[in-house]
Amino acid sequence: MVVEGKATLEFEDGSKRELSTGDYINIPAHVKHKVVQTDPNQITIWLAIFYKS
Repeated sequence: MVVEGKATLEFEDGSKRELSTGDYINIPAHVKHKVVQTDPNQITIWLAIFYKS
């Protein structure tokens, strides 16, 4: 979940997902991804929750 700010995630298959304040995404275990961009004009704060399925 993005608590504050904006970011773009990129997945191994090349797809991208833009997230902004309040957005969340469930990424299954072992799915490769990375943060490719955050908003340079504001801080980005994340909340990550890891759980067993």
